[in-house]
Amino acid sequence: MKFSCVLALALPVAALANPLPASNAITEAESVGLVSRSKQVCKIVNVVTTVNCRKNNYVPWNALEGIVTEFKPNTGHDFTCYTEGECINGNCTWDWAVNWGCWVPGYYTDANCSKGG
Repeated sequence: MKFSCVLALALPVAALANPLPASNAITEAESVGLVSRSKQVCKIVNVVTTVNCRKNNYVPWNALEGIVTEFKPNTGHDFTCYTEGECINGNCTWDWAVNWGCWVPGYYTDANCSKGG
């Protein structure tokens, strides 16, 4: 009985003493091309009507596929990271709109983002 009580008390302490491996999430994100940054509010530029915010960092052959939402010109949105993707007018970065869960080509974001147009 005493042994089982001691064992019951010792197991949680032993589990807490065992260090967990450090997360490699940041390293893994960087290895696939994501560049983290503090949240930036960037305006939509270089567009007359709207720009599509997409699930992926490229425009598929069916340009309507993967559209999450549209942003109007001169509206500000929160962006938290960027990556390389399909080049739009020479700008190959795509910015992550964290509140919408989608990508906007860097050509359409201002200089507050990765490489604004």
